[in-house]
Amino acid sequence: TQALRNFIMGNSTFISGLLILIGILVGVYNTQILSSTLFWGIQGLPIGFVQMTINLVIVFFSLFNFILSIRYIVRVSLLLSSDIKKFSEGKYKGVDIAKKAFISAQNHWMFGIRGLFFLIATLSWLIDSLFFIIITIVVMLYLVLFQDIWVASKKPE
Repeated sequence: TQALRNFIMGNSTFISGLLILIGILVGVYNTQILSSTLFWGIQGLPIGFVQMTINLVIVFFSLFNFILSIRYIVRVSLLLSSDIKKFSEGKYKGVDIAKKAFISAQNHWMFGIRGLFFLIATLSWLIDSLFFIIITIVVMLYLVLFQDIWVASKKPE
């Protein structure tokens, strides 16, 4: 129960931080510090608008996944607080449903976290384009090498 509460509280903290970031990004967009240079020469499409749009899309992607994660973990907590062995829905037993809900919660949490990693990269675009490219490559290499390959190569004991 404590672990589920901590999971929900962690997601709530991420959600609060992302909502604050949305306010900051909207405030930055309304200033004159963004580049008004055209994005790939497309008329009426300044780079500043593209930067804000990409940042907001990633923020909303992460926000959506953290909210879904909380939704699924609450479902797990409700299932665990009942007599899960007597519960079934169609061919699925209560334990299977709780397991599927828990895995869905973990997957959505991971999508939200990965979104945050790439949000760091897209926020760096507000500083400099070359810095954005470097940070994106570093984040991608980190996620692939140290999270995916390293975790997949570990043998269960």
